[in-house]
Amino acid sequence: MALFNLGDISFNTSSRPGITNLAQSQYNTSLLRYPIDLGAADKGHYILININAQINSSYKYPVVYDTPTVIANQTVRNAILGVNTTAGVAKNVANAAKEVIDVALSTAVGQTVVEASNKVTDFINGLPGGQTINKAGKAAFDDVQSFLKNIDPNIGIRTVKRIADTVALYMPDNLKFNYQQEYNSSLALGNSGLQALGSYASSAIDTYRNGGGVNGQINNAAPFLFNYLANKIGDVGKVLFTAGSGGMVQNPMREILYSSPGFRQFRFDFLLVPRDEKEALMIQDIIDKLRFHQAPEIIAGSGGFFMYPPSEFDISFYYNGSENPNLPRISTCVLTNIDTDYAPNGFAAYEVERDPQPRFGRTGMPVAIRLGLSFMETEYIVKGSPLLSNSQYDAEKKAAQNFLPW
Repeated sequence: MALFNLGDISFNTSSRPGITNLAQSQYNTSLLRYPIDLGAADKGHYILININAQINSSYKYPVVYDTPTVIANQTVRNAILGVNTTAGVAKNVANAAKEVIDVALSTAVGQTVVEASNKVTDFINGLPGGQTINKAGKAAFDDVQSFLKNIDPNIGIRTVKRIADTVALYMPDNLKFNYQQEYNSSLALGNSGLQALGSYASSAIDTYRNGGGVNGQINNAAPFLFNYLANKIGDVGKVLFTAGSGGMVQNPMREILYSSPGFRQFRFDFLLVPRDEKEALMIQDIIDKLRFHQAPEIIAGSGGFFMYPPSEFDISFYYNGSENPNLPRISTCVLTNIDTDYAPNGFAAYEVERDPQPRFGRTGMPVAIRLGLSFMETEYIVKGSPLLSNSQYDAEKKAAQNFLPW
């Protein structure tokens, strides 16, 4: 086994203002970073992952006052478009749902359901232990009802707040940005029987007007009706149609229609190789922190029927203490997948002298861990989106262009 405290390992302690400023900011209480000397003169580029926890989570975190990117973008976009906020829409939906339920219960059918429920309750009361069952069931129902009544309709879909938990990692080797638009190309107007019959009807009218008579109508109808029947009996029928019509095939009349924007997805891979015990513990803390915030939370008092979604993540790229305007911006993401390979090159572990038993971050700690993080953006990009343009960056771009000699 390899040993910690290798004499040929040294740390570059000449720091840049990036991580130094971050460590002295409101995020300093929960800043995790790899490598430990991230921000040194030779490690000025890094990726910063800010965490946005669910507002109603029972876990308490140090809260900061930065706004999650997706909420800031929505505010800008709503102001430009003059539309209601997500919270306003959620409130309207909640109020509408309540009205629908109230109306349903006031109808004859609703009253019948209530009466049937009461009869079931009376029947269970007559069984041995039935009252205990009904009491437990009523308590569970009351818990759920109380939980639903306490839901704040003013909260929108993005129910997150920025917290101090932050992860800073060295710049990954892969930085791919994929912009995808989804189209429906399966629309084939020529494949339906109605299309065939419509074509025949139009053709028959023209033939009749031109004096073609019954025989002419039959001749014109044959290809369309034959093709309609061929489609009904599958591939064999299509072969027969092609052969019987002298090699003619039907024009599928395909069209392409726009469907929707695609949500961008990102994959970042890191090779984490601890150089001492402190860095080994930092690596374990980073993985634990990401796994914790990626998991959902059972809501207390909901009888186990409801969960809060996992935390969300804001990703940005920094150099020398400032966000790098040369790289595309990313909105708030969900962490869809965490891959951890504890034996990327075959398993090997450290062994600390005079400590033969495995201990966390010491003896038994893998020599290398490959960490893969897959994210999906929570908003898609449209024209006018802050993800496509940024007033500060646009001003910097214009100023830079003024210095160009052409």
